[in-house]
Amino acid sequence: MKLRSTIAAIAVFAATTSWSQTAASSHSREVEAKSNAIGIAQNAQAQSVMRQRVEDMGNTLKKMHELLIQMQASAAKNATKDPVAKANLAMWGLMLSDLDKQYDQLRAASHARQDLEARRAAMYKQAEAKAAAQAALAKGQGGAQQPTADSAAQSATPAAPEPASTQPAPAATPTPASTSQSPN
Repeated sequence: MKLRSTIAAIAVFAATTSWSQTAASSHSREVEAKSNAIGIAQNAQAQSVMRQRVEDMGNTLKKMHELLIQMQASAAKNATKDPVAKANLAMWGLMLSDLDKQYDQLRAASHARQDLEARRAAMYKQAEAKAAAQAALAKGQGGAQQPTADSAAQSATPAAPEPASTQPAPAATPTPASTSQSPN
């Protein structure tokens, strides 16, 4: 008698755990979809700020180079033999060359990030299109049948990896006819 009540308690516990996980996962998909929109907006804002900072740094470096040229011309015109002035000009030249290297690295990183974000956005669009096509296919089949082996093979070799949370869950319950066609 104790064994039966223990098994019944375990079955009830497993059922409630499974139900709570299903409810939590459907809620998390909703949150992910909302947070993705926020993330996209924040990403676009961050990219525009980054572009503006890179532009500002480029303009500042250009002005600094012009000022250094003026200082060198002024020093050459005065023909001063002051070692401090020569050291000052040399220091400014070294500093500007280092800033130029950093600016080039920043520009390259900015371009790489823009390229990466464009690829990521394209992958999301492709995944959304694929999910919409699968949903339309499932709706066209009446939603009662599982995908056939051909569609399972096509979905097994996607052009780009897609997050698991973007794939739609099957809406229909399996029937005896549909379980015999299952690829598993």
